[in-house]
Amino acid sequence: MKLIINASAIYKGGAEQVAISFINECRDFSDNEYHILLRDNIGVQLEKEIFPDNFKFYYLKKRPGLGISNYIKAIRWFDKLEKQIEPDCVISTGGHGYWRPKAPLVSGFNIPHYIYPESPFFKIISFKENLYWKMKKSIDYYFYNRADTLFVQTEDVSLRLQKWIKKSSVYTISNTVSSNFQNPEIFENKLPEKEKNEIRSLTLSSYYPHKNLEIIEDIIDILLNKNIHNYKFVLTIPHDVFKEKFKPKYYPYIYNVGPVPVKECPSLYRECDFMFLPTLLECFSASYAEAMAMQKPILTSNLGFARTVCKDAAVYFDPLNANQIAEKLLWLSENEEIQNDLITNGLTILSDFKTAKDRAEQFLDICREAIT
Repeated sequence: MKLIINASAIYKGGAEQVAISFINECRDFSDNEYHILLRDNIGVQLEKEIFPDNFKFYYLKKRPGLGISNYIKAIRWFDKLEKQIEPDCVISTGGHGYWRPKAPLVSGFNIPHYIYPESPFFKIISFKENLYWKMKKSIDYYFYNRADTLFVQTEDVSLRLQKWIKKSSVYTISNTVSSNFQNPEIFENKLPEKEKNEIRSLTLSSYYPHKNLEIIEDIIDILLNKNIHNYKFVLTIPHDVFKEKFKPKYYPYIYNVGPVPVKECPSLYRECDFMFLPTLLECFSASYAEAMAMQKPILTSNLGFARTVCKDAAVYFDPLNANQIAEKLLWLSENEEIQNDLITNGLTILSDFKTAKDRAEQFLDICREAIT
């Protein structure tokens, strides 16, 4: 099978993780020919020297969705490459990729904003932001409807997507941890040595408004009012974004290490005590599976998408209630038995997940089916 993997439209976050994992795992399926369309954000995280001759890489300078001019240039580039490569199928794990090739198109879907209208996210954003999401939804509806096959990460998302798109060719392929979590490399610590009784909650995520990260300031205020100073929050967002979104008075209680390469994530988990995700919207967060693999208790939003994945392996809270979140953080930190139960439950859930190689094989099977 001659395959184009279109990762050129992927910006950041979990979509990057899935694409990098898939590309790496494809090395074990040597009967195919792979043509990878990407940008530097993914290219710098791939060790090109370990890829055999059946892999070819093509670089796009700017994201296709970054304005009409970039879109037109990208489409011309895509069409030219397709004519040159003559692929059997095109797969875009991070979304539709803004391109409808002549070959069958298999596309991932991971935009929860379109299928979870009940999320509290839409109640806290402005009229202008709500209008933006309605317009974007219409545009993406057009592109997703042009795909031959779609795949998602949970059955709940599959049902909601089929209802929205009116397509039956939607497959569920559960997300999982990348193979680097099975045999993680050891990297130099990113955080300073722990202070006495210090407790660290890690939010390994890019910055998006729906991640609800700003509530951390309210949580810190509540903890400080209780004269509790030993809680630290660990973020992985760009430093300029951190300075824009967080006030300097909170810096002593937040470690922001900046974006972390996928292969270095396990090391950062080791330096922390809990995984903390106050998100308002997700299709599936790889952080849940990663925390389970790294045996870290999970604290996250009491919303359907989180419970679908974490079940009894997490402590849940109202993501807009800073008082409740602070109480849950304190309660969990004081209950080692509960922490151990969450870790054990997480390992049980994780054992039902596919491996990264299994996931890659499922992607390839869907491509073969799309060809026939």
